Amino acid sequence: MSGRTATLLMVALITGCSPKITNLTANPKHYYEEQVEVVGRVSRMHVFTDEVLVELADPREHRILVRVPAKDKPKIDQWVEVRGPFVAELRVGDRVVYDAIAAEEIDGHRKPWFSNLF
Repeated sequence: MSGRTATLLMVALITGCSPKITNLTANPKHYYEEQVEVVGRVSRMHVFTDEVLVELADPREHRILVRVPAKDKPKIDQWVEVRGPFVAELRVGDRVVYDAIAAEEIDGHRKPWFSNLF
């Protein structure tokens, strides 16, 4: 493997393929109705009867809202990986939120390495 190929492979592994919280909040229209996968720290949450509205923050404190089923409720300050469609409008309890993720899966995750590298 040449040095150039190894460098390109390393950059691809570090940056990843899925959009980051920053991309979703900067240009939300581009990602509407797409399946997304993001990693973030649970900074706040509001519990409703059968669902939870979670605010995820990346290492640089960019934030996004996520609707999670109550049975999968994470803990505050826990790092999680969320998968689901990114939607323009989402109803959570009696409230409507905009530019949010309707989580289909949520798993625990480690804090990102080199979080302030890029």
